[in-house]
Amino acid sequence: MYLDMINEKNLQIFKALSEDTRYRIIRALIESECKCGENKHGNKGEICACEIPEIIGKTQSNTSMHLAKLQDWGIIKVRKEGKKRLYSIQNEKIRKILEVLEE
Repeated sequence: MYLDMINEKNLQIFKALSEDTRYRIIRALIESECKCGENKHGNKGEICACEIPEIIGKTQSNTSMHLAKLQDWGIIKVRKEGKKRLYSIQNEKIRKILEVLEE
């Protein structure tokens, strides 16, 4: 029964949270949802790919690699608006886990 509880989606969430850059990306996206105002592109809860490296203090190439992994895992989603790529949280479990951690 214990092994039935372990599934790939859950493991991916913990992999995402265990790596510093991915954790910072997730936190930035969740914090952008919590802010009352819209971002500079006029969207709530979304951050442009061009802004994320500065927010998390990492390089563009490093950030892009981690964004792709988080997207592959279904944790974040991307929406294209012209040339911009806007990222937001897709997996509700990640929000719940972080809420529990911050209690």
